[in-house]
Amino acid sequence: MTTISGNGDGTEGAAAKRGIQAFWGALYDSLYDDVDSSLTRERLIEGIDALEDMFRLRRHMAAIEMPLNSLKDKRVLEVGCSAGGHSALFARYGAHVTAVDLTSSRVRATAAKFALLGADANDCRALQADVEALPFADASFDIVYSNGVLHHTNDTEKALDEVFRVLKPGGRAVIMLYCKSSWHYWVNLWLCIGVFKGRAFADENWLGKATEWGGKDTQKIANPITRCYTAGDIRRLFWRFHDVTLRKGEFYLYLIPKLGRFYRRWQIKRYGTHPGGYLAYGAPWPVQSPLELRLGRLIGFAWFIQATKSDQ
Repeated sequence: MTTISGNGDGTEGAAAKRGIQAFWGALYDSLYDDVDSSLTRERLIEGIDALEDMFRLRRHMAAIEMPLNSLKDKRVLEVGCSAGGHSALFARYGAHVTAVDLTSSRVRATAAKFALLGADANDCRALQADVEALPFADASFDIVYSNGVLHHTNDTEKALDEVFRVLKPGGRAVIMLYCKSSWHYWVNLWLCIGVFKGRAFADENWLGKATEWGGKDTQKIANPITRCYTAGDIRRLFWRFHDVTLRKGEFYLYLIPKLGRFYRRWQIKRYGTHPGGYLAYGAPWPVQSPLELRLGRLIGFAWFIQATKSDQ
């Protein structure tokens, strides 16, 4: 693991980023620590195969928008590498992956997966770095990939400026951001938590505090930032890019407050769980029903975004 210094933010910005590091570090421990501590090369390779299969079942952008079969020798930057599962998948397809994260434990976990892959991860590296000031030269990467990360940064616009800067002309951004025009935002979050519980009127960070926690540990620290976007918001954020395409996905009935836990029990009994969830979430993934997959295309919580940097 290599550490890169920050971008020289002022005291307030530096404090905010320490809060981001603290939350996402605690969430890593809650979700992944047990899985990663016992990981072997054999288990990792099995996990990568399961992860890809899960992504294909879900029509996640890591298997749809990301051109896996053409990644060989491509220079890929993953911004916000979680525990390294996505980067390990890209490395197995022959990409030269650079994975960055603000949180040191996530960088260490990703570096450990590259080490376990050995020759399958030649020229792959994990760095601790700030997406708002990436430590790379202009036009360094063929693809920049980021799964559900940039809506948790201090300055999402600045982060996307950096994504644009480090892409080669003709390079592609493959990015997931949360969708405001979704069931999860308007019903599960805004109505049930923001309005009925009064959180939206009492705390400007109510959305951050309502999202992201999971795993084995009791939450003791709040998520500092979560943002959601409409299609118009996305197009304004990606104004520098060409050929911007949007696709919705990710709808889960079990996220409905109160009632969802009963559905989750039935869902697991009816459809089972998928082992691809271990690398992505630290636990098996409850398989979505066909209805949920269809609803995801209409009212899902994820924008799967592709965008191209002009080669002019």
